[in-house]
Amino acid sequence: MAPITSTSIWTRAELLEQVALYKKALLKCASGSSYTIGSRSLTRQDLPEIRSHLSWLASELAALEGRRGPLLVQGRVNYGGRRS
Repeated sequence: MAPITSTSIWTRAELLEQVALYKKALLKCASGSSYTIGSRSLTRQDLPEIRSHLSWLASELAALEGRRGPLLVQGRVNYGGRRS
């Protein structure tokens, strides 16, 4: 089997550093605080942007490690044994 090559411009360490920063930002914003990364200031209204960036970082890490990105599974609850 041929080795999987990544086209990411990031190293694993750089991606993990960004993940840590954005997780910290997510916690700060979720508690109502604002947070600054570099020259960008993020506030509570930017929660979707932070979550989106964390998802992108997870995909980059997965690609770098030769895995697929995050997998979202949608389920359906069967109440009372009835089938729809």
